[in-house]
Amino acid sequence: MKPLDQFKRTPLRRYDKAPPPPPEEKRTLEPAIRKRYFGVPSFERMHAGRWLGGAICAAMLLTLCNASAPMGDVPTVQQRFTQWAVIQNEKTVQRLPGPTPEPDSALAAAASFNPDQEKLEVKQEAKQETLTAQAETRQETTQTQTTADTSTGFKHYEPGQLHYESDNIAVSIEQKTKDSMTYFVCDIQLSSADQFRTAFAGDDFKSGIYEAVSDIAGRYNPVLAINADFCRYHRDGVIIRNGEVLRRQNIQKHHLLIVDKDGNLSAQTDRSGKQGLVANKLEQAQTWQTFEFGPVLVEDGKAATLPSSFYVNCHDGYYEPRTAIGQIGPLHYIVIVVDGRREGYSTGASIPQLQQLFLDEGAEFAFNLDGGGSTTLYFRGEVINMPSGGKERSVSDIIMFTN
Repeated sequence: MKPLDQFKRTPLRRYDKAPPPPPEEKRTLEPAIRKRYFGVPSFERMHAGRWLGGAICAAMLLTLCNASAPMGDVPTVQQRFTQWAVIQNEKTVQRLPGPTPEPDSALAAAASFNPDQEKLEVKQEAKQETLTAQAETRQETTQTQTTADTSTGFKHYEPGQLHYESDNIAVSIEQKTKDSMTYFVCDIQLSSADQFRTAFAGDDFKSGIYEAVSDIAGRYNPVLAINADFCRYHRDGVIIRNGEVLRRQNIQKHHLLIVDKDGNLSAQTDRSGKQGLVANKLEQAQTWQTFEFGPVLVEDGKAATLPSSFYVNCHDGYYEPRTAIGQIGPLHYIVIVVDGRREGYSTGASIPQLQQLFLDEGAEFAFNLDGGGSTTLYFRGEVINMPSGGKERSVSDIIMFTN
């Protein structure tokens, strides 16, 4: 076995160039020998490399020119950018249903887009819609708005101007003048006794506050509303509202208006019964409403006998604003509101005059309610009569006919 040193690697010889001559012989070699060992001189090699590189570049350029289109057909930078923009527009613009726009028109629309202009157009469109809605509202409310007499400033309504009708209710109001009084005759037809409703100031019988008729009615949106009997002013009486018994004390100085479960009106004038007995009987009969005031004006289609001494002055010649309610037939009611205490417009009505107005309108039953400064007639969002105090009096309760 050979020793390990015999396996030492022999350095590889490089044959890529001639081995350098011995140093001592380098200066004595002839040019021919130097050319043999080192090739051409360095300056000759430099010029030869330049010429060879130029030839290679020229050949490559000719090859590219032959393989491509003529120079005259090469698109400019602007043309290539335009082509790119068209391609990007076709990729990014989503086509909406309807006629397909041409690419040029789509580009023109995109180029002319102005966000500020669009916001302005949206605002103008919204403003126009608001103005249109307001105009429609004004047009609707003109059905109930007044026509002022320029000479007096008093309210005046044309026949047929105050009218409302739906599937559940029909209300027709006519303003009339007789002698020295101006009054409103309201013809009301309902489809259910539940539409004959009442409400309190503060929405509660025990709230202890008073409000204008329009403020109370504004929370319930009835078709028509009037002041009721000012029940909170009295500390006694039988009070039943919307089927609920709120007070049971019997009282002799008033007449009692009764609205039964079917919406029929009647009255109790003899108040000599025992305390609580009247309220108990009415509760058992499922009475819907009661009102403490009076007097009774009409019964069975005839003039009722007016009391000589009563809570209200019933003598002829005593004129006041009046509010009264009557019935013509089943769920068919009549409300008469007389303005008063306004010289040149209306002095008011006496109780005998008010009685005669109901007889003239064909009422089968009629009952006087609170009047004077409380007299208020509310129709479709506004007070249409002229309260005697120049503004509405705050009251405790109202009667309303709902839709």
